[in-house]
Amino acid sequence: MKKIVITQRFEKIGKFNEYRDNIDSKLPSLIQKLGYTPILVPNNLENLSKFIKQIAPKGIILSGGGDPLKKDLRYFTENKLIKISINKNIPIIGICRGAQALNIFFGGKLKRVSNHVRKYHRIFGPLVKNIDIKVNSYHDFGFFKNTLGNNLKLLAYSSDKVVKSFSHNKYKMIGIMWHPERYKKIKNFDKNLIKKYLL
Repeated sequence: MKKIVITQRFEKIGKFNEYRDNIDSKLPSLIQKLGYTPILVPNNLENLSKFIKQIAPKGIILSGGGDPLKKDLRYFTENKLIKISINKNIPIIGICRGAQALNIFFGGKLKRVSNHVRKYHRIFGPLVKNIDIKVNSYHDFGFFKNTLGNNLKLLAYSSDKVVKSFSHNKYKMIGIMWHPERYKKIKNFDKNLIKKYLL
């Protein structure tokens, strides 16, 4: 079974200043249901490159949740993983905050957007063509076509022109601004999209 590494949130917990990695358990479960072996990446590894070499993943997922602008251990871990994916030609999927991290990495900008938390939006663009697809939305920050990073190609956007998906012109990377793991049952659209980028 193909191994897929997944990043986690990094949070300070309790009065003893304990730092923990955590993730919505639905995401690793979804990845396993799709036929992959999910492996969670700790945020405090001294040698992330060695870890990736030992695991030999077939793909990387930058998970959602959390502040995309906070320069904590997660920020640096994900930046290193993006560099590793480029150098080792490992496919990468950014989910919501993970898509924001990809956009920032390639020089893009974020800004606050309204009406994108606990909402559903129909998406338009080359990713869906004329198919009627609605996706969930849980983000306070977003970006537009003119604030996409270098060499990122717009794939989908909402009716208010907020980018909902993009890919890289050279590398096998995609960002999606929705959470496929938060549906009661995975949509065939998401299943096919994830498999396409992790094959």
